[in-house]
Formats: sequence, structure tokens, C-alpha cells
Amino acid sequence: MRCQDVMQCIFNINSQDMEIYKYLLYGEKRVEEIADKFGKDRSTIQRSLKKLMDCMMIKRKRNIIGKGGYYYTYVAIPPGEVKGWIKQCLDEKYSEMNDAIKNFERELEIQ
Repeated sequence: MRCQDVMQCIFNINSQDMEIYKYLLYGEKRVEEIADKFGKDRSTIQRSLKKLMDCMMIKRKRNIIGKGGYYYTYVAIPPGEVKGWIKQCLDEKYSEMNDAIKNFERELEIQ
């Protein structure tokens, strides 16, 4: 089993999402830059970015434009930090599954 398999199982992260995460490890990027790099629609990239933010693998930074307005850039959280977060999520899921198994026979009882 690879780390990507674990990520897919727990966070529903697909291979494209992982490739975007890896790309963002090399620096802050705008949605347009990511879309150009991967040859994908802006909306497709935004869905991947949302998933990655929800999983706390990347963060979004708001950048102010001189005369008003703003744009967002995205940057990857360092792998060491993500690893700690994944471990914590796995521990929580393990505990939840363990509790469910303890109650298995009780759940099968006919009411």
C-alpha cells in the first residue's frame, strides 16, 4: 500500500489531486497557472484545490492588487506537517472502527 492509497481511502484524494499537491511543493501558484500546467479546466482545478484545502494539504493566500481587488494563490503544506495530520486522522478512524467492531454483535440483535 502506498501513501496515495491511504489518502484516497481517507480523504478521497485522486492521482490528479496528488499531482497538484506535488506541483505546489515547488512554490505558490495561481489557479490559472495550475490549469495551464495540467491542461485542465479552471473549475476542475478549483475542485481539486478545494479538496486539498479541506484535507489541510494546501493553503490559500489572498494577495492584494495595488488599486484594489485581490487574487488567490495556493501553496502546499510541507510533507512533514501533512504526514502528522494524516497520522492523526488515521488514529481517529482506527478508534472509530474499533468502537464499531466492539458493538457489532449488539447492532445485529433483532429489535
